Amino acid sequence: MNSSTSGKKRIPVIVGVLCLVAVTGLVSGFALLKSNTRRVQVVLPDRVMDVTTRKDTVGELLTELGIVAGTADAVNFPMNEPLKDGMTVSVTRGRPVFVRADGKTRAFLSSAATVAEALAQAGISLGPDDYSNPRPDEPVPADRCIRVVRVTFREEVVTENIPFTTEYVKDPQLEAGLTAVRRKGQSGVADVRYMVRYEDGVEVSRNEISRTTSKEPVSKLVALGTRTEVSREGTVIRFVRAIEVVATAYCPCEICCGKNANGYTYTGVPAKRGVIAVDPQVIPLGSRVYVDGYGFAVAADIGSAIKGNRIDVCYDTHQEAMRWGVKKVKVYILPN
Repeated sequence: MNSSTSGKKRIPVIVGVLCLVAVTGLVSGFALLKSNTRRVQVVLPDRVMDVTTRKDTVGELLTELGIVAGTADAVNFPMNEPLKDGMTVSVTRGRPVFVRADGKTRAFLSSAATVAEALAQAGISLGPDDYSNPRPDEPVPADRCIRVVRVTFREEVVTENIPFTTEYVKDPQLEAGLTAVRRKGQSGVADVRYMVRYEDGVEVSRNEISRTTSKEPVSKLVALGTRTEVSREGTVIRFVRAIEVVATAYCPCEICCGKNANGYTYTGVPAKRGVIAVDPQVIPLGSRVYVDGYGFAVAADIGSAIKGNRIDVCYDTHQEAMRWGVKKVKVYILPN
């Protein structure tokens, strides 16, 4: 009687213990399951994904999501990087890059952020003097075009002429306004060594690094006239300056001056002996002059053919003008 009652009391105790064990197991299982899941953000070029995963590495996660990272793509973590809760995994897709180097253009897919990274992917290195545009430390440009410039230096020796200088000396025997070469100038010779810079084979600059003179230049010597007096036919003529000119002759006739000739000069002075036509840029109109072989005169006329160091002396008759012909003479500009 007593033993039967005791057995009945143990049954609820056993059931309670079993329930407790079951509940404890379930709680432990849920806790273990929760500890194996991670919340990870995946950033793609076209979208952002917030995922919960039980995968252990970045590579396993991408495989789970069906995301393939090609050789030209970039992932911000190694594929064997363990996943951590709250991690952000970014996948950058490769885009076309064009690199112009060594006369060729190379096109390839790259996710490089900087020019240096893109060049490294292309297997292109810069020499100590080479440069790229943009610079290696700059971002890959928006147009995805990079230019590599090869820079070389070469020494060159060039034989060059040394220009001669001109020296001037005063000569009291030469009329003022005139010059005379007393000694011709001669160029010298020098061997000049240059450092020449080439960019992609094209010369862009050269700097002189040494110079050896093999022949010294000889300066040109020019005499400047200072004489202001000459004697003509026993008369001393004082002048301001002298000019060497080509002189022709004319008279007031139609043959010399055309059908519209009226016997007057450009300044209104009668055309007669003692009047000359000049280029006003050389001899101002109104100037008093002395012309060798002609005599004293006034610059009072102009002519379409009278330009530069040319004058036209006026005679009273056509025969006198014809006898003059064409001569090279000196004209002395007299004081006003």
